[in-house]
Amino acid sequence: MYKSVAFFDVDETIVNIKIMFDFFSFWCIRTNKIEQLKKYNSYLKSEVEKGVSREKINREYYMQFKGVKYNDLLISGEIWFNNIINNDLFIGSTIEALRRHQLQGVSVVFLSGSMHPLLSPIASYLGVWDIICTQLLIDSAGNVTGEIGQPQTIGEGKKIALLNFCNKFNTNPKNCFSYGDDISDIPMLESTGNPVCVGGDTNLAKYALLNGWLII
Repeated sequence: MYKSVAFFDVDETIVNIKIMFDFFSFWCIRTNKIEQLKKYNSYLKSEVEKGVSREKINREYYMQFKGVKYNDLLISGEIWFNNIINNDLFIGSTIEALRRHQLQGVSVVFLSGSMHPLLSPIASYLGVWDIICTQLLIDSAGNVTGEIGQPQTIGEGKKIALLNFCNKFNTNPKNCFSYGDDISDIPMLESTGNPVCVGGDTNLAKYALLNGWLII
């Protein structure tokens, strides 16, 4: 049983980058798939301009790894993180909040639309042991299928995943904290008693201000 949990989004909440896309550039360069990177970046730009949902973009991202050995992603994730870690990677105000929760004995959980191979080295570095994220489906040979499991940890899916976690550990969400930076995080934030907006000049910050949420 967890008396209280602090749920943290990761991209642009804990770190200053969108880790999925940063990793994909690293991956394509490392595996000599520059044309795939160019093609995907062009496609992504077009999808964003058309206003395609984050959920759809997220699903399409994981299709890029269809047929890849999951263990290769785990190894590459560690190498990628070791290459990018520096003093500018982390958002100071969020790290201060995370450390404060840890000192107070509040369990810290990453809740992200990213995948475990990218989140695991960040979590390990920060002493975080629970990760809720996109579940890659893997075939009997250990290859990524390109499909993902449910719930998809974006938007409403983040809320569902959070409530499932609380139910599993008999935790009252009203005793919990949640941290996010984007309006897509609103369902997750609203599901806890202590929502926190990271960043003071965003659409989420405007929403947070109207609702009396803490902004850091």
